[in-house]
Amino acid sequence: MLQRHRPSAATRWPVLAGFVAWEERLGLRAQARGRFAAASYEFLRFGIKQGWACLFGGLLLALLIATRLWYPHHAPVTRYDALVLGAVLIQIVLLLLRMETLSEARVILLFHALGTSMEVFKTHVGSWIYPEPSLLRIGGVPLFTGFMYGAVGSYLVRAWHLFALRFERYPFLFSVLALAAAIYANFFADHWRIDLRYPLILATAMLFGRTIVFFTVWRTPRSMPLLLGFGLVALFIWFAENIGTGVGAWIYPNQRAGWTMVPISKLSSWFLLMLVSFATVSAQLGAIPFGPRRPHPPARLARLGMAAFLLSCGLAWALWPHDVPRFWFHAVGSVLWGGMVLCLVAASRRDGRAGAGAIAASIGIAFLVELSRLVRWAPLDAFRHTMPGVLLLGRVFDPLNLVLYTGGIFAASFWPPVSVTVRIGAAHDANHHRHRSRSG
Repeated sequence: MLQRHRPSAATRWPVLAGFVAWEERLGLRAQARGRFAAASYEFLRFGIKQGWACLFGGLLLALLIATRLWYPHHAPVTRYDALVLGAVLIQIVLLLLRMETLSEARVILLFHALGTSMEVFKTHVGSWIYPEPSLLRIGGVPLFTGFMYGAVGSYLVRAWHLFALRFERYPFLFSVLALAAAIYANFFADHWRIDLRYPLILATAMLFGRTIVFFTVWRTPRSMPLLLGFGLVALFIWFAENIGTGVGAWIYPNQRAGWTMVPISKLSSWFLLMLVSFATVSAQLGAIPFGPRRPHPPARLARLGMAAFLLSCGLAWALWPHDVPRFWFHAVGSVLWGGMVLCLVAASRRDGRAGAGAIAASIGIAFLVELSRLVRWAPLDAFRHTMPGVLLLGRVFDPLNLVLYTGGIFAASFWPPVSVTVRIGAAHDANHHRHRSRSG
């Protein structure tokens, strides 16, 4: 007799919901034909789910190839700008057709910001270049590049739901976020010959070495080491990177004389970027355990981890040599600072929540710090001219900062603490126990 299962993940996307009953009948027919037919159906189902998870990235890759092959050279809009407009149009169409959820769109926006920040730095120091002209860019980075990072985040979120990911021996979220912050900072620090890539890979292996991910393609949960999953996704991103450089979306210095395959050593960078992406998504969706739950650290640790991450981003942003317009350079730093303050205030609460009280307190602190810049006192002025002083207090009073701080505070308030993860997992466990009691 067949066991009952959780509702299909297809119900998240209304365009697929109508096929759930048809797919169930198809699966039953395959199961009735024997093991080989059932295994073939599960393999086919795995491929279709992967394709659906890659929807945004696949469409973006198709757009890169199509514009390389057929885009007119003398068009009034440059190819790079057309890619920006095309990526935005894809996003709008997917939302209108309800083939993408608002939560997935928010993840793409978040990854767009993280990726563009790193791209501006990397192109400035010559790690790679975008050879074609464009108007829609920041420094040397066309804005379509952020969507390529967003495609990675979109894939992770959709696959998380489609395969009902569960974990065994998953590390504490604070440890994961701290490692992700160190990896992200290293992408900037290696310009100053402080490349900790291999120690960070070793730290990743130590942290996730015992972690098993369980994924459900059809009826039976399958499992694999999570590190292997990171490696496989990094490999497919490397394949996509070769296609991207092949169609001239960007090129590396060694490809200026003609296209050559991207060095396999780049896999290490994609492996580490996968950890940053995975940590970002797991903090939002919650790493629900497959087996018995172990105690979680207080939610305030998640807020402290996020504060450390924002501080690392702010430090990297302040230190790099840049050609970003002064307004945008200043604006990004202020938003990051506001988010860090909110995380620290929330961490001071017993439950770690960023409610109305924490938001109000953070705005009050931000206003006081900004007003303190009007105070002239020799020791305070000396501290303001140090790097810690620049990061914590700033130097020059600007009323616009109050708006930017508030924006960063509200943005950070939407980041779920560990307590959300615990509640999600507790609800899952409660539903599981109720189902077992009804079945008995």
